[in-house]
Amino acid sequence: MLKRTILCGALGAALLAGPALAQATFPDRPVRLVTPYPPGGATSLHAAIITTVAEPFIGQPMISILRAGGGGVVGATEVARAQADGYTLLLGDPTINSLRPQVENLPFKAEDFIPVARINFAPVVFVAAANAPFTDLAGMIAHARANPDRIVYSSDNVNGLTFTAFEMLKAGANIRMRGVDFGGGGPAMNALLGGNTMAYAGLPAVVGEHIEAGKVKPICVTDVARLARFPNVPTCAEAGQPVQWLFWLGIMAPKGTPQDRIEKLSEGFAKMAQDPGFLTLIGRINSGIQFLDHKAFAEAFEKEKAELRTLYANLRNR
Repeated sequence: MLKRTILCGALGAALLAGPALAQATFPDRPVRLVTPYPPGGATSLHAAIITTVAEPFIGQPMISILRAGGGGVVGATEVARAQADGYTLLLGDPTINSLRPQVENLPFKAEDFIPVARINFAPVVFVAAANAPFTDLAGMIAHARANPDRIVYSSDNVNGLTFTAFEMLKAGANIRMRGVDFGGGGPAMNALLGGNTMAYAGLPAVVGEHIEAGKVKPICVTDVARLARFPNVPTCAEAGQPVQWLFWLGIMAPKGTPQDRIEKLSEGFAKMAQDPGFLTLIGRINSGIQFLDHKAFAEAFEKEKAELRTLYANLRNR
């Protein structure tokens, strides 16, 4: 009887401690990071670096999963419907997390994700094909006005990064240009390099090496200041059109993921964001780090959703 009492007491204690033990050991298996776009774009480039270096900081290997389709919808839907245990994460961005769920009927809502950590925050760079009949923003606008819909530019997805940048430019300059949807930054950039389109607007991580190689002509940067890496490229405001469009890449978890796991992941990514090796790799793709932990990221996320609702309401009313 005494043995049975001791055994039952020990079993009861173990059961009561079970959740705490499970939380204390998270993660105890590899973590999946889903990239919702094709290879070759800014998201997949960042994902490759993050998953290469993340293990010492989160305590388990991080596996990169490319799940392209629907302009990010397929991958984001997979994560939104995944078990909310911290083992399946999304490398998200403003279009797939903040904008499109508010202006389109998608299988998920913006509220289906919890911000974990913002990795970076970068402007868009408008670029033109090497053989385009213009070299600056004024020339591109003049050409568009003289040839309505004759400038064909590479676009990513409807309501995506490039789409939004060009919609801002077209509305502000009162011009007509025609976008071709390629489903992601990599294919869109390849179309420009191949001479199939005349312009593109992408992140420095995607367009930077091609600017340096002279394969594309930089037009302007959608920020309030010039990029340190390209000090001779004006901001769009300096070039005559006040287009501002800043783009983040960040880690998102499914709604319902336990708060302690969100915090542990956020702490791990914060350490990763300060690692010299990680920063070196990020620098090689013309990117940089502007890290926010889960609390600051969540505040910025809510503010951004409200701003994008207003932006698109104004664009559609013009």
